[in-house]
Amino acid sequence: DIDVGDVVSDTLASAEPIARAQMVRLRGSSDAGLVVRADGRELSRALTNLVVNALHHTPPDGVVAISARRAGDIVVIEVLDQCGGIPSAHLDRVFEPGWSGSEARSPGEGAGLGLAVVSGVMAAHGGKVSVRTTDDGCSFELSLAPR
Repeated sequence: DIDVGDVVSDTLASAEPIARAQMVRLRGSSDAGLVVRADGRELSRALTNLVVNALHHTPPDGVVAISARRAGDIVVIEVLDQCGGIPSAHLDRVFEPGWSGSEARSPGEGAGLGLAVVSGVMAAHGGKVSVRTTDDGCSFELSLAPR
């Protein structure tokens, strides 16, 4: 059993130096008492991949926010960035191994495996990851069954 608030807190702490270097503000919150059955190291890896990706694609003075909440019968961990968005034609491809960019996300930054790893971790836990474009960025959501 993993306390989601602890995973969020640990991710914020480990990503803070990257956020400072990128001059991006990092925020986080979690509802109390969110517990999921998961491999804590793998869940942390998935969330860290999303946060680091968001930090790299959010411009200086932007904000990356992590939140965790219960939504009906699932626990949702959201990473919200200000990357400028991903064109709808690319949204179905972001979790493919090797996909590394679009007009909003500069290609050539890594091997394009981070989001594929996130997808694999979530599938292994019976959960899912989704993405949507927001007004000024992207929202990535990890959804898991609560304990």
